This record gives sequence, C-alpha cells and structure tokens, in this order.
Amino acid sequence: MQNFLGDFDCTVDSKGRLMVPARFRRQLPESVEGTYVLSMGKDRCLNLYPLAEWDEVVVKKLHELPPGPEKRQYIRFYSRKSRTVNLDRSGRIAIPANFLEAIGNPRKVVVVGVLNYMEIWAPDDHIKMSKEGDETFFEGDWEY
Repeated sequence: MQNFLGDFDCTVDSKGRLMVPARFRRQLPESVEGTYVLSMGKDRCLNLYPLAEWDEVVVKKLHELPPGPEKRQYIRFYSRKSRTVNLDRSGRIAIPANFLEAIGNPRKVVVVGVLNYMEIWAPDDHIKMSKEGDETFFEGDWEY
C-alpha cells in the first residue's frame, strides 16, 4: 500500500495534462508504474488511484455490495465516471475534458495525497475542504 502524503500545487496544461508530483510517482512499484484509474469523487474533486489500489479498494468493495439495484447503480456510476490513464514519458496524465469540467476547468489544481490514492482539487474547493477538515479534526475526539 502506498502512503501518498502532502499536497502539491500543479498546473493543467492547455491539452488537459497534469504532471503527477514526482514524490507520488516514485512510490509506485515498478510493475505498475504509470497506470492509474481516474474517477469522479463525491467531494467535487477527482480521485487518482494506482491501478492495483483501485482493484483492491474500489472494485473489491463494489463486488462485495449486496445484490440489487443499488449495487448495479454504483457499478454503473464507477464504470461510466472512471478512466484508466497512463503516465507519459514526462510523468503527466491526460485528464479527459469532462472530468476537468466537473471540477470547474481549473488551470491550477492541488494534488493531495490521501494515503492510498490522490485527490485533484480546484484551488478554491481545496481551501474550503481544508478548512472543513481542520474544523472536524480539532473539534473531534479521534486521535491516533
């Protein structure tokens, strides 16, 4: 399991390509280096999973849901709203236009490590999420 930690200000170029932070690229095992799954997140961000982690976390959990219409809808959502992406030689991924549109077509983004995957945020949404997360943490009882 990877430990993607920290956040990085990044730029999306005119072709919709994002340079994955080098610190995150270096954490991938050589056997899967460069293969990711990009999906829509619930919090108005994009989620970027290493392929092995996607299979372990998302696909496995989808298959474990009880049979029925809700399971089928979740599987349809993730099948429609996810794409396999590969790093190019420069360490970039191409983000489909409809994915960028879903987060407001930003040219600047914040890539956040979330332990076993990464989130891609428009800067204003990242600031809002960070403030809410800080409040939840400092007001809550959980400690490690």
